[in-house]
Parts: sequence; C-alpha cells; structure tokens
Amino acid sequence: FPRKEGDGSNSNAVLRKVMFGGAGGISAGILTYPNDTIRRLLQLQGSKGTTEHFAGYWDCVRKTYAKFGVERFYRGALINIFRMAPNTAIQFGSYELLKQYTEGYF
Repeated sequence: FPRKEGDGSNSNAVLRKVMFGGAGGISAGILTYPNDTIRRLLQLQGSKGTTEHFAGYWDCVRKTYAKFGVERFYRGALINIFRMAPNTAIQFGSYELLKQYTEGYF
C-alpha cells in the first residue's frame, strides 16, 4: 500500500481505512477479551447457579486460570470478533467518507 506520488485516489483511502479498521477490531478483540471475561465472572459471582467467589480482580484471574486454564479467558471470543471486525471497519470507513464529503465545509 505505498502511496504513489500524485495519487489522489479517495476510494483507495476509504478502502484502506475499512481494511485496517477491521484488522484493528480483530486485534482489539483478541487483546481485550480476557479482561471482559474476568469482568463478567466478577459480575456474576453470587448470582443464582454460581458457586465461585472472588476477593478481587487478580483473585478471579488466578482461580480461573488454575481451574480452567487459558482457554477459559477466550471462551466466546470468536463471536465477539465477528461483531467487532465489521463494526470497526464500518466506523473507520464511514469516518473517512464523511471527512472527504465535508472537506471544505468546515
């Protein structure tokens, strides 16, 4: 994707934003999903059907890892990535299109 001298292609810029927005969404989903899992486990503790009790964030991380391994932190991540990738791709692409269309107005 090197930029050519004098290439003023606006559609190329939008496509780049969409592609890299989707890639960023996938990366963000993979990196932040374990934290989201811990948050959900902490919210659900003490509710009907749960037996686990945690003293805090790191206690939850330790107990979850000891009992289930690293796989538990990513259970359900695939569907979240299917949601995040198009979402961020659309956000970045829409931003670039709107920026181009409104150039000169503001």
